[in-house]
This record gives sequence, structure tokens and C-alpha cells, in this order.
Amino acid sequence: MSEGISEAALARKKRFLEAKGDAGSFEQLVEKTERANWYLYFDERGDIVSLCHDAPSEVNPLWLTYAFDQHELAMLKDKDTNQFWVVTDSKGVSKIRLRPQATVYAAMDTDDVTLIDFGEGDADLSVSIKEESAVVKLSSEVKEKFKGVYPIQATVKGKRIFKLFVADPDNQNIIYDTITVSMVELLTEEEINKDLIADLRHCHVYTAPLFDKYLRV
Repeated sequence: MSEGISEAALARKKRFLEAKGDAGSFEQLVEKTERANWYLYFDERGDIVSLCHDAPSEVNPLWLTYAFDQHELAMLKDKDTNQFWVVTDSKGVSKIRLRPQATVYAAMDTDDVTLIDFGEGDADLSVSIKEESAVVKLSSEVKEKFKGVYPIQATVKGKRIFKLFVADPDNQNIIYDTITVSMVELLTEEEINKDLIADLRHCHVYTAPLFDKYLRV
């Protein structure tokens, strides 16, 4: 063994040189790698432990895998895989799902929150869920009511911070993301854009009923 270099590192170097030799050049190796299949490995809890091109030469015997759709796996390559997990049903079918947030708001009482429904017309607060972000707007009528009030001092029923919970359409207690906006933002900006961790357009949006009317657009 070379001094200061572990056997594992030497083995990886050997595999790289062999792959480079098989491909013909480093550039051809890169091109071949980009065309290669993706492989995803997860543990018994569904936690993703590895996402890689080509099947690795050594796999932890406790790791599990599944014949996922290649397009679905490729979509994960630029994302934080810690935000996803693998759910396997009773028939052994595995699916990649967005991991719910670990949050104190994960048990929402229906009396404490209201569903923001789609609709048309006027609303005090409106929200739009797009592919990568959420857009929140306060109506001009509400802004007019706070005219002359310093935004930092403005409150609605004693609250200056508002949270909108983006939840599973079938279970409101499974929250995938939380949109947090302040009264200062609502009063001083035409609209507020907040990044979302994934495409959540299929989800429902809940919030504490502080304003009189909400609308999802």
C-alpha cells in the first residue's frame, strides 16, 4: 500500500483508471457517465443513502434498491436527497416521495386552521403555488386600512408573522413545506415570492384564519 493512501482509495483510483481506459479518454468517460443509468439505494426506513451512475462495485448488504423510472431518478440529481425518501407499500411497490417536515405544526386541528380554496374574486390574502415557488399577496383594500401605520407595528389579531402550511392533499397533518410571511413584507411589497422545496402544486394550503377571506389563485 502506498504511504498515506488507504486501500479503499487505491481501489477507487484503480477502478477510475480502468474505466477511463475502457472509455478511451477522460472526456469520453464523462460522456459515458452522463448517459449511464442512475441507481438509488435506500435503507429499511426509506432513507436515501446513495444516488449514483452505474451500479457500484460494492454495496452495503443492508441497502435496498428498486427499479425506479430513470427520468424520476435523474430529476433528483440536482436536489437535496435528504428532502426525499422511499415509501414501499404492502405489495412491495416502492415510490420516491417528498419527506414531510419534522415540525411542531405537524398535528393541525381543523379548528385551528382553514383550507385556502381555489376561487375568483377579492380576498384579503391570496396565495399561488407555482412549480418552484409560492406567491403571496395582500389586497390593496387591506393595505389601505393600514395606511399611516408603521409596517413594523402593524398586526392582525395580534400577529405579525403568518404561516401557510403546504400539506398532503389526503392528510393535512403531513406538511411538506411552510411559507412564512411577515406583516412588513405584506404591506411593503406588491407580492412576496417564497421558494419551495419541490413542485407542490398538487398539495393543499392551510393557515390560521387571521384575515377575513383567503383565496388560492
